[in-house]
Amino acid sequence: MSRSEQSPRLNAAESFRQILRLARRMAAAGDAREVLRLATGAVCEVLGYGACAAALRGADGAFRFESGSGLGADQEQDLRGRVMSAAAYEMLVGAASRLGTAWWVPPGSPVRAHPEVEAALLRTGVTATPGSWEQHSMLFVPLLDDGGVVVGFLNPDDPRTGELPDEAGAALLGSIAELTGMALGAVSAREVSRQALALAEAQRRQLEDLLTASVAMRGSEALDDVLGGIAQAMTSAGGFERAVIYLLDGDGVTMRARATVGLGPAEDSRLRSTPLPIEELRAMMQPDMQISRSFFFDHRRHHLPQGLDEKFSARRADPAWRDGSWHALDSLSVPLVDRCGSLRGVISVDDPVSGRPPGLAHIRALEMFADQCSLAVEEASRYARAIAEAGTDPLTGLANRRALLARAGELISDSRRRQVPCAVAFLDLDHFKEVNDRFGHAVGDEVLVAVARVITGRLRAGDLVARYGGEELVAVLPATALEAAVAIVEDLRRRVSAVELPKLGDHRVRVSAGVALVAVGETLGEVLERADAALYEAKQAGRDRIAVAAVA
Repeated sequence: MSRSEQSPRLNAAESFRQILRLARRMAAAGDAREVLRLATGAVCEVLGYGACAAALRGADGAFRFESGSGLGADQEQDLRGRVMSAAAYEMLVGAASRLGTAWWVPPGSPVRAHPEVEAALLRTGVTATPGSWEQHSMLFVPLLDDGGVVVGFLNPDDPRTGELPDEAGAALLGSIAELTGMALGAVSAREVSRQALALAEAQRRQLEDLLTASVAMRGSEALDDVLGGIAQAMTSAGGFERAVIYLLDGDGVTMRARATVGLGPAEDSRLRSTPLPIEELRAMMQPDMQISRSFFFDHRRHHLPQGLDEKFSARRADPAWRDGSWHALDSLSVPLVDRCGSLRGVISVDDPVSGRPPGLAHIRALEMFADQCSLAVEEASRYARAIAEAGTDPLTGLANRRALLARAGELISDSRRRQVPCAVAFLDLDHFKEVNDRFGHAVGDEVLVAVARVITGRLRAGDLVARYGGEELVAVLPATALEAAVAIVEDLRRRVSAVELPKLGDHRVRVSAGVALVAVGETLGEVLERADAALYEAKQAGRDRIAVAAVA
């Protein structure tokens, strides 16, 4: 750096007026960088230094240079790339002498040669005739927050007088540093306020999105559709790029991914097909990870058990990751709790838009949203159960006649699209009225339940069995040729005849059946009518047997 002339020290009155003007400008500053620019500029203009740099302390404790005055473009670019570690700063403080609130490290101090210190500082020249200031001297003034914690420092250099600051100069440096600390605090407070407003707006959007999801589910939508809408709202309004919603399975010990946002098809499929025991999920929800009611998994403090990381969605770590920002291995888990306080599921969110871990206020907003989600999921589940119960026979647990008429047509249509055969069997318990008359209707109900259990245990996934009425049952066997259908029904007949109930004594349960293959263009009603006619033939022939319907 070069300066062509020295400037005399400003008188106290003029300096005081300029400090007051500085305070007003800092009060209106929009961000921390503007505050530091005003501070370094004032050190040069008001106190007569040829250059001044300013550094702020990061979350990792290191100091990064954010602003400089009196520097050339190349020097300022070089300065912005330098970082002073916390250890280097402490070494400088330990080797420095006090000048009021400032610290001075003489050029001959061994600490200047330490690699961490050397790498953090620019080498500068001396413009004025050497006095008490010598080349490579270092003067720095800590910037303190309201609690007295060091949040940065000012680094004045090349005084135009060629001298170290006297008592008045040191006091003015301290005043500028104090104003800077206060202005940084005010900027931070305004930023917090802005974030609070943004958070309130996010909460409003969250509630709007949730209400939209709630309205959408009050129709024929399935629970998974509702969950998908909630996951979408969690990302769009919650400030995360990716979200996975896990719900507790009916076994009460396993979680399963039911909705995702921000994942590719392969990853989505992998998570949905991988059941996750609650005990394994608790590795992400330990007491020492708890923030409010949620759990922040910080990769710096916690490690997943071997193999568990493969069950979660995780990006590849960014090699340029900096401490204090969100890491690929970090995650936030927000519990979904029902009205009784029992864990119902977990919302796992990842990749915050801000790039930083969420603060307490943000997490509490997410929890408020999760509470609304729990209510929505509970309502959707209740709706799904109501739909299922409307199509279920309450005694046997089989589909009822209404569900048969609704779903059998779909199975027949699907078989036609796939150009595969579809068979229908009509079954009737023989002499069932005799069971009711001899043993009572309660025993008759037990017989129906036992037969239903036998049939559902034998049929395949994709087959449909329904209680058509009384002791009549209907089975729809998609992708099944006539010969195979007869074999399946014959096996059912044998299994039913093996049913033993102590209350029946020596009475044996028997079943007759009629089997029909769905013909081209035939309706469900028509094929049921043919299967029923075949069932009548089986009964006429002596019961406990199977008859095949004539081809339509």
